[in-house]
Amino acid sequence: MAQVSGKVYSQNKEAISYYSKALDYIKIGNPRNGGSVDSLLKAVDLLEKAIKSDPRFVTAYIELCKTYWLFDFSYPNFPTYNSSAVVILPKAKASILKAIEIDSTSSEAYSQLARMNKNYEYNWDEALKNYAKAIKYDSTNASNYASYGETLALKGEWDEAQKWIDMANKIAPTDRSVLLTTGIYYYWKREYDTATIYLENISPESWGKIFYLGMVNIANNNAEKAEKMFRTLYPKFEQYDGGSKALLAYALIKNGHIEEARNILKRIEELNQVVEYRSAVCYVALGEYDKAFELLNQYFERQGNWMTWFKYDKVWDPIRNDSRYKDLLAKMPFVE
Repeated sequence: MAQVSGKVYSQNKEAISYYSKALDYIKIGNPRNGGSVDSLLKAVDLLEKAIKSDPRFVTAYIELCKTYWLFDFSYPNFPTYNSSAVVILPKAKASILKAIEIDSTSSEAYSQLARMNKNYEYNWDEALKNYAKAIKYDSTNASNYASYGETLALKGEWDEAQKWIDMANKIAPTDRSVLLTTGIYYYWKREYDTATIYLENISPESWGKIFYLGMVNIANNNAEKAEKMFRTLYPKFEQYDGGSKALLAYALIKNGHIEEARNILKRIEELNQVVEYRSAVCYVALGEYDKAFELLNQYFERQGNWMTWFKYDKVWDPIRNDSRYKDLLAKMPFVE
């Protein structure tokens, strides 16, 4: 049987076999852990077979949605895998809506739907509705409380957001997802010392912890520490994803190592792993605003999740009075 939280979602042996094999391929295929993206393609195929064998297999639909989003990472040549949200979102959303159609009480399904509403559709009211449903059907999952607070922050409702962030940390003070979301929340508030405390409490060490701690350190005028952290995380440069490469380049620019930073930006392009938002950060720091806006507009068009940071991220301070920044910001549903 395939079972989640006491619910039996499939007793079809063939479907369960496909599903179990898919999980194995996902484990070795996650690009965030250095996995082979081709393994993710195999996982998608197996999950689709599981669903075909048992069309009411809710967990297979949810896992299929989550697997689609694993492609959305800046490994070399990632655009060739149709990894843009423009391509992924319709498929992932259809899968999760099917899961909800079958089981309208699935907390995880509503959480995944809310994540898509927030990060890729920029529909924060809809995200709040779906996070509320996720919490209703599983009041023990603190990460949904934190995400609810994060979404309120995007709407500029900081006092209410704080209540949800605090509630999440009270329920699960050591939860990695809660700590990461809380760290990001305080980064947006520009309370960098507080953000550091939460991010440093994440255990065990992970790519996400180092990446976001590095961002906080740069924002907190400690780019040298960030550079050291990134070089320790990836001793071999080619292991970096495009976003991490760009963040290292940004730290180098802040440290005055301009030539090395430019070489990294060039290498990102050669490897076809440009995350336009993250590379645009570097070009703003270099004073090359035309290039930065070219990249930012490309990123907006492909519905990148970093756009949710666009109002609060300190990196854009040098261009906030530029009409092009104001025009792009106006396309996002931030409160004036």
